[in-house]
Amino acid sequence: MGNVGLSHFWDAPYRPLFLAAALWALVSIAWWPLGVSLGLPKPGFTPLVLWHVHELIFGFFSVAIAGYVLTALPHWVCRPPEHGRILKVLVAFWVLSRLSMAMADRVPPLLLLSINSLFFVLLAALILYRTLSGRAFSKALFGVVVVMLGLADIIFLKVAKAGDVSGSLEIAHACLIGMALLVTVVGARLVPAFTESWRQHSGRSAGHAPASQLRAAAISAQILSLMAILMGWSDLAHAALVLSASLLCLVMARWQSLSTLANPLVAGLHFAFFWLPVGLALKGGLWLLSASYPLADAIHALTIGAISGLIMAISGRAACHGSGPQLQAIPSLSLAMALIWIATCLRLMAPLAAGYGTEVETAAATFWCAAWLSFLFGFRLALKEPTRRPVLSGKKPTPRDPERKRTA
Repeated sequence: MGNVGLSHFWDAPYRPLFLAAALWALVSIAWWPLGVSLGLPKPGFTPLVLWHVHELIFGFFSVAIAGYVLTALPHWVCRPPEHGRILKVLVAFWVLSRLSMAMADRVPPLLLLSINSLFFVLLAALILYRTLSGRAFSKALFGVVVVMLGLADIIFLKVAKAGDVSGSLEIAHACLIGMALLVTVVGARLVPAFTESWRQHSGRSAGHAPASQLRAAAISAQILSLMAILMGWSDLAHAALVLSASLLCLVMARWQSLSTLANPLVAGLHFAFFWLPVGLALKGGLWLLSASYPLADAIHALTIGAISGLIMAISGRAACHGSGPQLQAIPSLSLAMALIWIATCLRLMAPLAAGYGTEVETAAATFWCAAWLSFLFGFRLALKEPTRRPVLSGKKPTPRDPERKRTA
């Protein structure tokens, strides 16, 4: 198929929103810590660690979630995808938020809060209107999640502007558990579903039956942890995280993850999800055991490995449509997912590299940027080709698939 013009860029939400997420993942880390260490001006929000935390949670993660939900909406409500002006306004609000945070020291606090609320208000209104009017009531919970994320952003900024750094970081940690919960809810269904589809397309034997009860228990443990954090019951919160991590390990044990190495696109989902129980176990276990390993470093198993890795592995599928019914991994996406894995390992090794911690952190940031550069190179295919449905998966396998007949 031939290329489409720039006017078609706004025909589907995954194009501008996933592109914005990938660009900001690259730019934010390339700016701080890498760029600032080389002499670039600092972002106008102090301390810089709070800008870093804010932009990855409320900038990168939020626009990635917007891309996923708005891409899935047509299937949920049986309507055409959002396009055109509404997407332009949504992206404009998101860009305005990033600019306001970059020069937050020059923006009045009330204006800063207002600007950063615009994206969440419009996104939540759009999701709630479409899901409720389409009677997809269970999916309306995504709109509630966006509302809660917007409220958390306001509270984070108010506390940070008041000079309470530790309070801001506590809010960020609560948001991180909420993000892990959302990733668990989506990923624990999506990863085995895509895996089973690949197995059926390629004529492989079916995997184990979904561990729905274990998955529900793992999600319940994370909900308990989030509630305990909000109530100030830290020991219970972190014990629940360890329990959830253990349950997720049992869930993953049924996925036969090593068998997916034959398909990098599917394997990338499994290897990214792997960091979720690891990250939850580290965050919960290190709090309870008071180990010498810094908790602030351990959370990168969640942020870089699990959350960012799954965002990359899922959004990158939009660029993997080929001539057949099954999605095919492109080399640049496979490389990007491998680089994210390396970046995660390096970042977790930094506290253990006596005397070279800063250098290892810099290496991790460099691999992160290289990963998103590689991703962006491959994602250009999703911007050039006409929109395909479904966007993030191939056609459902049928008994008449020639490939299945040949391999059965």
